[in-house]
Amino acid sequence: MPALHSSGNAVEDISEEGVFSPSGRRQLADTINAARFASTATPATLLAPTPQKGEAARLTEHACLFDHCGVLLFPDTLEAGLRHLDRLGLAPLPAVPSVVVRHRLATRYLLDPVGCDVAITRLRLQLPDGRRHAAVEVFLFPRDRIGYHSHIEDSEVAHGFERHTAFVVRRPSTTLLARLVASWRADAGLLWEGGGYNPHEGGPEGSTVLYFVRDQAYQTDRRRFELHCAGDFRDFLDGRARDADAVDRAYRRWQATGPAASD
Repeated sequence: MPALHSSGNAVEDISEEGVFSPSGRRQLADTINAARFASTATPATLLAPTPQKGEAARLTEHACLFDHCGVLLFPDTLEAGLRHLDRLGLAPLPAVPSVVVRHRLATRYLLDPVGCDVAITRLRLQLPDGRRHAAVEVFLFPRDRIGYHSHIEDSEVAHGFERHTAFVVRRPSTTLLARLVASWRADAGLLWEGGGYNPHEGGPEGSTVLYFVRDQAYQTDRRRFELHCAGDFRDFLDGRARDADAVDRAYRRWQATGPAASD
């Protein structure tokens, strides 16, 4: 008899196979619940603490749509992870290579990017407003890859550095992106930590992602955000300075505070 998953999807009644760790399964369930909540929440609620009628809330409401919540998981193998997600009724989309998260992990743990073999899939959820949307992004770093080490999984599970809430920019332009970066910094304490371009996502022109981390002075569970833009905006990324010192302080504080709360 099929059960109802927290995604709202009917799932096959199966025993856990050990493909994901118990912590990984909890993170997956938490991310699904976060995405269902975010799908009907206002931008001001998601960006909080931020002024309800401030520039960040107004501009995000006008120019962006909630797209997904994201999480990094560590399956035994990529194939086993995708198969397990499918058997849970989560309908994973075909996996594509990660470019940006591969680089972030390689930098964070001093890995060779070649061995840091991370894939991306999306999970289609039945949302409270009736839509069926790929509202969960899952990064998969399989344990059989040469760059995998157990201390990486332990650290990522404890801190959730890749857990995030993402908006898609409806009609991206360099001017609009500059306004969003500035208003998110001023109103929500979100520090721009850079971004990246992935030719494997977003259609024939690829996709550009901007990453943000919350300033250490702000007390909130939602610590990381993303802006997704269809197209190639590498010129914007290359021409804008990162909040490097503040970003480094934010991550050091994050590491010092212990396990992350769910988004």
